Amino acid sequence: MNNEDIFNALLAERPSLHGQGAPTQWQLADEVLSWLFANVREGHRTIETGCGYSTIIFALKGARHLAISPTAEEHARIRAWCERHGVDMSSSELRLDRSEHALPSLEGDPLDLVLIDGWHAFPGPYLDWFFTSERLAVNGHLVVDDTQLKTVRILRDFLEAEEGRWRLVGRFKRTDIFQKISPEVFIGEWRTQPFGARPYISAKDRLRGMVRPKLVAAAKLVPPLERSLKSVRDKVFTKG
Repeated sequence: MNNEDIFNALLAERPSLHGQGAPTQWQLADEVLSWLFANVREGHRTIETGCGYSTIIFALKGARHLAISPTAEEHARIRAWCERHGVDMSSSELRLDRSEHALPSLEGDPLDLVLIDGWHAFPGPYLDWFFTSERLAVNGHLVVDDTQLKTVRILRDFLEAEEGRWRLVGRFKRTDIFQKISPEVFIGEWRTQPFGARPYISAKDRLRGMVRPKLVAAAKLVPPLERSLKSVRDKVFTKG
């Protein structure tokens, strides 16, 4: 089978590759897998946190790939599927480790693509980004999966706000793809980052900002109510 036939077989068979014990399936969306199949080239230097169908695609396309995942059973299932379908994994490494432990000590050539799809709990996605973003080459791609989760959505929103450093080039239902467009991604302090420079306004603050003016206006129409509200305010804010 050629590469396209194997890719189509992967989507048709839907192997369950994830989990310990009874296997389950946590694959990237088909359109994201198709993007990877179309854009990864032989010899590309790639890293992913996590593993799965994407790992097979990186191997299929001949990338110099590193997948970091702490679950040995997942690695075994991926290797077995590739062996059955004639996928050469000689240029791929499946490292049995947690990304927050493995990434800080990694050295090597600049990267062409990074896929963040590993530990989704705080601060996992941010650590994966922090330890790979400088190594990613200018014009290289960063794929951020599971943006429906709050931790990942914050990373997505930060990158989208970083005009001049990152460019959004693909948006899918729960995956965003960014291109690095500046060699420097850590510049200045919080004031120089558009995302961090914006003041934080909580949902409670926004609600208060909408309700309070209307409440004050209504109270002015009813003097006894206005006096009562002022009395409450004075008691709350009076010190001593």
